[in-house]
Order: sequence, then C-alpha cells, then structure tokens
Amino acid sequence: MSDTPAPLRDATAHPGNPPAPRPLNRLAVGLLMALGTLGQLALNIVLPSLPAIGEELDVAAGSERLVLSVFLIGFASGQLLVGPLSDRYGRRRILIPGLLLYAVLGGGAALTASIDWLLAARLLQGLGAAAGFVIARAIARDAFQGAALVRIFGLLTLTMGIVPGIAPIIGGFVQDYVGWQANMAITMVMGGVMFVLCLVAMPETGTPSDTTIAPGAVAMNYVSIFRDRTFRRFALTNALTLGSLYAFHAGGPELMIRQLGLSPSSFGFLAFLHSSAYMAGAASVSALSARIQKPSTVIVTSALTMCASGFAMLTVSLTGHASVATIMVFMVIFGFALGVILPLGVAGSLSPFKSSAGTATALLGALQMSAGAAASAVVAAFPDIPGIAFPIVIIVMTAAAAINARPSKLEPIRQEIQDD
Repeated sequence: MSDTPAPLRDATAHPGNPPAPRPLNRLAVGLLMALGTLGQLALNIVLPSLPAIGEELDVAAGSERLVLSVFLIGFASGQLLVGPLSDRYGRRRILIPGLLLYAVLGGGAALTASIDWLLAARLLQGLGAAAGFVIARAIARDAFQGAALVRIFGLLTLTMGIVPGIAPIIGGFVQDYVGWQANMAITMVMGGVMFVLCLVAMPETGTPSDTTIAPGAVAMNYVSIFRDRTFRRFALTNALTLGSLYAFHAGGPELMIRQLGLSPSSFGFLAFLHSSAYMAGAASVSALSARIQKPSTVIVTSALTMCASGFAMLTVSLTGHASVATIMVFMVIFGFALGVILPLGVAGSLSPFKSSAGTATALLGALQMSAGAAASAVVAAFPDIPGIAFPIVIIVMTAAAAINARPSKLEPIRQEIQDD
C-alpha cells in the first residue's frame, strides 16, 4: 500500500458513477461490526440447546442438528442472492428487509412447537442473516479505501471472532435457566434492535444501477469477478485458511472431549481462548494497517505459520503426546495467524471492485463456506482418528493458501489494497 493514489481498475465501473461517499460516522461503523455477527450469533448460541430441542420436540436422534444445517443453507444461498440485489437496488433496500426477516423468523423459531416449522424458520432466518453479512462488507468497500479499508475489515474480523467465543457460553446459561426458546428469542431481539438502528442511522452508500437482473447475467457477473486474478488470489487464500479452521471444528471436539477427557463446558471456554487469539490477530492488522506495505508477504508468512501449527499438532498426535494443553497452544498460534489473514484477504478481494462490491462479497462468502464444508466433510470421514485427520487437512489447505497468495506475474500491476 502507498499513500500515493493509483488508478483503480474497477471491473464494473463506468463514467457515470458518482464520487466515493465520505467515510461513515462512528455509529454506522459500529453497526457494520454488529451486522457481520448476526449469522454467527444464530449459529453458535443454539449449540448448547441442541439436545434439549431434540428431546422436547421428540425428533429422531441426530435430527436436531438440522437446526444448524438448514440455517447454513439459507445463509450460504442468501449471500449469492443478496450480493447482486444490493448492487442493483442499493444497500439499504436489501439490508432493512433482511434484518426484519431475521428478527421475525427468530421470533417464529422461539414460538414453534414443531421441528418442521422450526427448520423452516431457521432456513429463512439464514437468508436474513446473509443480508447483514454481505451488505456490511459491501458498505465498508463503498465508504473506505486504502489503509482505512484494511482497518475497517480488521474491525469487522475482530467482532466476528468475539461472537463465536461468547455465544455458546451465553447460550449454555440461558438453556440451563430458561430453555432453548429463549436462545431463539435472543436472535429476534438482536435482529429487531439492528433493524431499528440501521433504519435510522445507516446511510445509503451504494449506487443503484439500471441493469435488469437475470439469472444468466448474474451467473456471468460471478464468473467475471472470479476471473479477476487479484480477486481469485485473495479470495481463494481466505477460503483455504478459513476452511482449515472448520477442519478443527469437525475433529477438535471429538479429540479433546471424548479422547482426551475434557468436559464440554471446559471446551467452550477453551474455544473462547482460541477466539481471543483470532481477535488479537485481527486487531493487530487494524492497528498496523497503515504500515503494511506488502499484504501478500504478511499473508504468506501467516499461512505458513498456520501450516507449521498443523505439523506440530500432527506430530504430537502421531507420537502419542497429544494433550489438551499442547493442542490449544498450537491452536492459539493458528488462530492469531488466521486473524491476521482474513481482513487483508477480504480487503484485497474487494479492492478491484466498487460498484459490484456486493456481488464480489457474496462470491467471497460462498467460497469460504464451500471450503469449510469440504474440510469438515473430509475430517468427518475419519471419526476414529480426529487428531490425525484435522491436522492433515490444516496442513494441506494452509500450504495451498501460502502458494496461492503469491502474486502472479500475469496479474495486472496495481496496488494490492488500492487507494481509489
């Protein structure tokens, strides 16, 4: 990054676009930080309630996990819809209805006594959560540039690390004293508060276009964005490194709870320790954004650090020295490096785009979720050796990320995080 402005190559810009809006005020920035956490809240706060949901609604063993699965389906597919819609009609016109949908369906999930209706509510709530997630990033891309863009994505990444750490702890206490319906109601309250605040305080930062939305055109737009070498480099690096975290999520609990004897409640608090390291990494990027001259170098170094952590965990597992303490030490290092990579990767991915930031954000999110799903599926295929399976997946994915993060000679010459 440089303080000297460089020409911006926006894949979808046209001469009629107005100048970039002024940076958002502190309240709007705070709302962006909260918007990105709605999906994480709905996913993680319900985890301690799953057994109770299965018991109270009298469903077949394991069926209660669909409460998570259908939400993820709505969350993932919703991103691909929200992105182009927000580019076509503006950010607020999609964000406000999305928040209302999230809140109303959270209330519906709290009131239902049927697993079928609960799953339907969670599916649609996932669509609403996608609006907050995608549009928060798109608004940030609209309103900030250069070092400020890296700093704001560092803050967004920071808050997205807080909720997965504290939501299961809150959800556990709520489940013990009130019940699973109260956890669903918390998502309703959060969505309602965000709906009111964004309605009042979130400005429109996008530029609605006159382009007619057609499925074929949307698909080609996604293809056009993916063909951009800079987007592909940063986005795939982010997807690979974040996907490797889901490998730990798939195998870590099995290893640490069932094989190493850690209690579920203690695992929840250790998960917060990992999240704290992740937040520290994101905070360091936000604080040092103006000094980061070569984001790719930082990303490659961090990916290799994650890869080394994977090797260390594989080594202690193969030699019979795996313990809760050793695994957590290496996962803390892993988490810090991941927190460094993600804000730089998001900023770099979206930097070539402005008028289509919503669509680019949606594609980025879809890639990340796809990588996470693939990583967790591979680890789940080896349930008896989680201490070997998830480190191997981490090693492969982070090594590929380090290779992918290096700029190609064929890539257009431009600043990695551009000053528009």
